[in-house]
Amino acid sequence: MLASLEVLVDKGREGYCLVHKALEITTISLNLWAHGVDTFYMMLQAMMEREEELEIKGFSFVCVMEHSCNWLESMGLHGKGMWRRLCTCFKQYPFGLLPPAEGGSMARVWAVEHGKYPPDSPLQEYLVLSSWAEYYELRGLPADSPVALILSFPLSLYSIVTSLCVPTKTMLSKGREVIVHYLGPEGELDWLPAFSEIGYLLGGSGSLHVMMIGPEVPIALAGGMTAVNPKLRVTFVRGLYQEEANALPTPHVVVALNSQLEAHSSWTGALEVIKAQAVPAFFTDYAEPCCVNAKQMLRATGLQITHPVSANPFRSPVRNQIADTNLPWYSNGFVFGVNT
Repeated sequence: MLASLEVLVDKGREGYCLVHKALEITTISLNLWAHGVDTFYMMLQAMMEREEELEIKGFSFVCVMEHSCNWLESMGLHGKGMWRRLCTCFKQYPFGLLPPAEGGSMARVWAVEHGKYPPDSPLQEYLVLSSWAEYYELRGLPADSPVALILSFPLSLYSIVTSLCVPTKTMLSKGREVIVHYLGPEGELDWLPAFSEIGYLLGGSGSLHVMMIGPEVPIALAGGMTAVNPKLRVTFVRGLYQEEANALPTPHVVVALNSQLEAHSSWTGALEVIKAQAVPAFFTDYAEPCCVNAKQMLRATGLQITHPVSANPFRSPVRNQIADTNLPWYSNGFVFGVNT
């Protein structure tokens, strides 16, 4: 529906009636339209004009992806290691159950040359990171390393617990363990080698217990726990959050990446749990219209955004080129929070 909206906006104001007709079943269209036609138009134009602002400079690989398979082929990564979860060619394997990369080494898992993936070694002390440039320099990665696409997930989580969420930042600085309820994992279930980077970055601080909770957790993993490294352990919980939360340790923070709150009806129950827990919760989403939708969902549940929508410094550097739209669209593109 965003695609239809965008095409008509580009064609000019004569498209408004058709835009409204195409989107009238969505909450967001009605809410935006209530502000008036001119405001509606200006809001969309402003979103499109942030294209250059959201582009992450400094990488030397292709940073636009129209078709995932074609992009992976161009990078020599298609069908290899963790990259298999970036396209649908391996959808026959449930999340978390991709066949192991041949050889099992980090080089095979990342499927890039030595020196182009993070070193398998911890830092002596943890740092609050604010950009990909800072991270790449810290870990000695070259600008042509594409690993940021996958690392966007663990680094977004790391940024939340060490920077955005004050209570967890304080806990980590005091050497304590932070419990994270990580909602709706999918590809992340096959990316634990990438999540090991969180443990390495924590250095001499505390540790994380990440509880990955969602219906896509396979039965084969459900109820299990993996010690990824001394600073990070991951527990797997299969089911909807609202059905499982009472049986779990109380979290210090709840995180949902690429959440798309408006796209799944099951989020309503999960948000009710988050409201009742009154603990900080952070979400990421692909594009600003998705965040506007999310605001409506949160308000309907009685939750108010207390960490405003902002560009996520650890969004994927590769823009997804969505058909017929000029809206900037990035994995983990924007971050916002409640109960902070």
